Amino acid sequence: MNLYDSLLLIDLYKTGNITHTAANLYISQPALTYRIKQLEKKYKVSLIVRGSKGIEFTEEGRLLHEHALTIIKNEELFIEQLANASAEVRGMIKIGASGLFSLYKLPKLLNAFKNKYPLIDIHLKTGWSSDIKEALTQEQIHVAIIRGNYTINTEQHLLNKEELYVVSKTPFTKEDIPNLQFITYKTDLSLSQMIDKWWRVNFTQPIKPSIETDQAATCKEMVKYGMGIAVLSEISIEGEDLYKISLNEFGDEEYFRETNLYYNKYVQNLRHVNLFLDFLKNWHS
Repeated sequence: MNLYDSLLLIDLYKTGNITHTAANLYISQPALTYRIKQLEKKYKVSLIVRGSKGIEFTEEGRLLHEHALTIIKNEELFIEQLANASAEVRGMIKIGASGLFSLYKLPKLLNAFKNKYPLIDIHLKTGWSSDIKEALTQEQIHVAIIRGNYTINTEQHLLNKEELYVVSKTPFTKEDIPNLQFITYKTDLSLSQMIDKWWRVNFTQPIKPSIETDQAATCKEMVKYGMGIAVLSEISIEGEDLYKISLNEFGDEEYFRETNLYYNKYVQNLRHVNLFLDFLKNWHS
């Protein structure tokens, strides 16, 4: 099966609609149908069945779709290997990074890397740590920079550990905290559990949430305008004029937020990716 047929099958599996796939690939529907019939003739199986709501892949069709994914992946890997063989370092690095790291650290880091290696292209995916973890597991990215400590069957390198702080626009004491309005934000399960544990260990009263925000950056802005207190990591409050108390000042328990680098071992054979791995590790050493 060639590359074109592989792309055709992948798109058709995604859309489940011959009309949509034909439009996506800029070919006519009869031409698309002909290619499917040729594949069925070649492999002597039925690949799809038509229904009132579109098409569905047969079991044999699903197997051929997986084969198509492998063909495309191998082609991309071969292109990267050709780039590595060049005297000049070039190629594309696919990076996945969690939102806070992307916001506060990644722009400066990537700018420095691009200045050093201008022929290396960057493809960046940002989002929740859980989504970045999944992208790495599916080998959609070469490198994952994830907040928190996840168990992933890949290489792992600790980039840094940060303290967590209760922050406020105005002065406050530890004793004030249970009586102050608390601003929360959507985050991954590991950080949410850490904050809940800290609260349960130190206070008997329930948290008094006044505002629920979608992300830490929004939460911080609310704190800066005196809307309440919040627990934020060091990375998000650097340089801010806020009063703060570390969670580690409350007792024997330690509370740190890790940022970890994850990557599959095979990417170290790609010269441009390996250069980025070394650059990132040295940046945080």
